[in-house]
Amino acid sequence: MSAPDRNVAVCEAWLRDGIQGWPDVLPTQDKVRMLQAIAGCGVPEIDVTSFVPTHTVPQFADAEEVLSAVPDDVKVRVLTVNVRGAKRVADAHAAGRPIDRCGFPISASEPHNLANLRRDHATHKVAVAEMVDVLGTAGISPLLGVATAYGCPIQGRVEREDVLALVEWGHSLGIRAIMFGDTTGMADPRTVHELFTLATNSFPDVEFIAHFHDNRGCGIANTLAAIDAGAATVDASLGGIGGEPAAVEQGFVGESGNVTTEDLVAVLDRMGVRTGIDLPALLTAGEIAEDVLGRPLLSRVQRAGLISNPR
Repeated sequence: MSAPDRNVAVCEAWLRDGIQGWPDVLPTQDKVRMLQAIAGCGVPEIDVTSFVPTHTVPQFADAEEVLSAVPDDVKVRVLTVNVRGAKRVADAHAAGRPIDRCGFPISASEPHNLANLRRDHATHKVAVAEMVDVLGTAGISPLLGVATAYGCPIQGRVEREDVLALVEWGHSLGIRAIMFGDTTGMADPRTVHELFTLATNSFPDVEFIAHFHDNRGCGIANTLAAIDAGAATVDASLGGIGGEPAAVEQGFVGESGNVTTEDLVAVLDRMGVRTGIDLPALLTAGEIAEDVLGRPLLSRVQRAGLISNPR
């Protein structure tokens, strides 16, 4: 990285993307326990829950209850996929569970959008425009998640022009936070750097967010490339868990976990990139995550420890 001396916001995604595909529905009290541990690390933003149909993703039937436990000093992100969900988000916000921003996906690959959301692009764009209106009226910032931004397991190659066309369309709706999602770990650092450089230069008023899955072991390298090219916020998940819900049929792509928060923050700390996160407290949160899920997770620094010698 050419300019490591900077601030980067890390959004912790364990509670949403992390467990959305977990085979067991976790008790609400375990989610609240994790929420408190994550907030105690100084993580500035938490992807808390999803407002999605419970028959598809039953993990989030307790969305409103979990939201009610969020500390006041944490930026809250949630996700939804349709207008009905956006109205639920607005209602939860109005009921005293403050939500800072709500994400909603659109895949750059139309075949993936059909597999994931059962809508072609034209139909989904109409729904997204209505969702933006619903959220805006409620005072919640919209966040557009451009999935399959680096390739698609169904379609294959995704053209950069198609990704940037979705950015331009989202920008025309007034969206000023846009995520590039590496849905099944098809990105590489050079491609990431090129895409983020083009996007940040073309849309300087947009907060671009990096969200990588680590299927092929490039997650941290890709995140560093995105930061170097101007990403203001990066997503990660304690223990590296997460990925598409099992209900999404997109072809066999292997494990689709997220970038591991503990390892990413440890690397950023060593490089002089400021996150504001308490690393020892983060490791404790990772240990709690392993206790809640009942198995060792994928963090390397949980096993090897932090590097203590000076640079």
